Amino acid sequence: MAANLYKIPAVQGRVCGPVTLPGSKSIALRHIAMAALAEGETRLQGIPVCDDTDAMLDCVQALGVGVTRKDDVVHLTGPMDRTSPAILNARMSGASMRLLLGLAALREAPTRIDGHESLRARTNAPLLDVLRAHGCRVDDTNGCLPTTVEGPLQAPAELIIDGSLSSQYVTALLLCAPYFAIGERQVIRISGTLVSRPYVNITLHEMNKRSVEAHWTAGDQLQVTTEPYQAGDFIVEGDATAASYFAALATLHGGDIELTNLGAETRQGDYRFLEVMETLGATVERDEGRTRIRGPKRLNAIESIDMNAMPDAALTLMTLAPLLPGPLHISGLSTLRHKECDRLACPAREFAAMGVIAHEHDDAIDIEPAELTQIRAHTLNTYHDHRMAMAFSVLGSATGQLAVDDKAVVDKTYPEYWSDYQAVTGT
Repeated sequence: MAANLYKIPAVQGRVCGPVTLPGSKSIALRHIAMAALAEGETRLQGIPVCDDTDAMLDCVQALGVGVTRKDDVVHLTGPMDRTSPAILNARMSGASMRLLLGLAALREAPTRIDGHESLRARTNAPLLDVLRAHGCRVDDTNGCLPTTVEGPLQAPAELIIDGSLSSQYVTALLLCAPYFAIGERQVIRISGTLVSRPYVNITLHEMNKRSVEAHWTAGDQLQVTTEPYQAGDFIVEGDATAASYFAALATLHGGDIELTNLGAETRQGDYRFLEVMETLGATVERDEGRTRIRGPKRLNAIESIDMNAMPDAALTLMTLAPLLPGPLHISGLSTLRHKECDRLACPAREFAAMGVIAHEHDDAIDIEPAELTQIRAHTLNTYHDHRMAMAFSVLGSATGQLAVDDKAVVDKTYPEYWSDYQAVTGT
């Protein structure tokens, strides 16, 4: 791992410049799954070139979908084959894994899904319980990968799914609902308190673009028509979670950054991270397709904030917290325990190694401010988690004494991150 060690350069001057973000991984993966179900050719522009989308494309290709790619444009020709056994490798992509389980439930032949050891540690039990209860044969490993699913699922008029652990279980059923429903519509009711609701709203928005009517009918109930997905041309906007790193850098260093492919029309929940930066003193200008963030001369303090609606951006705020003028309590973080790593325990452990005081709770964390001179030099253990590296680059930009154990870990979603970081920081 020493060969991939990377010391994060400290910002010396002003943080500024345009940034064209990688396409939203969440939106891209949803469209790849829908293209696998649609009849005919789908053209997707803005597909991020990264491990997660590569894994998903390889998997749908193994399901018989035609796939051709040039840079960020992908052509997919569906529908997928439902009658031949398939073996799929989701690598490290949790979202792909859940979507593939949904696709597997539509197939008459067995589909075996496996992945990286970190993915094998993530439970799919709530989703697998639904598949098993409604006609699928499921061979799993205590709710985890490797898992074999043989369908097709026999859906009742109303499907019930526990959404308290991950919204991805809901999205997996939702995206496939037009194809396993028996009547003109399928109802999906969510039990438990749904986490990460904005990600379900992204799913609904993208489904509607493909001529499938999908919407909330009540606080815990969704309805989907059984119209097939339409093929066609679609553009994937910039990734709002990736935007959080540059927004934090601009806010922290009094910078001026323009995001060229993400604007106010987005449905991505993490776009609300910019509101947090405004609370800290940043000025944010938004139009339909672009966003500009200008940092303040002095940061404001925040006593507490609930990040339940934007959990992937919570890690970015954690790494900014030691540099704020007062202590910060961040809550609404229960889903962070079930990501690529435990994004509560692991950051707390790394903070301790740096001399930053942080107190971890079941679904929250308290972080104390720290003088730069008190933050110790450290090599960050990323735990194979791309977001640990990118989020902690915010703190590293101020200290100049932080390295990451694996520079290439960002390849999972953002291979160009370090070059984009260097471009806006002038390092």
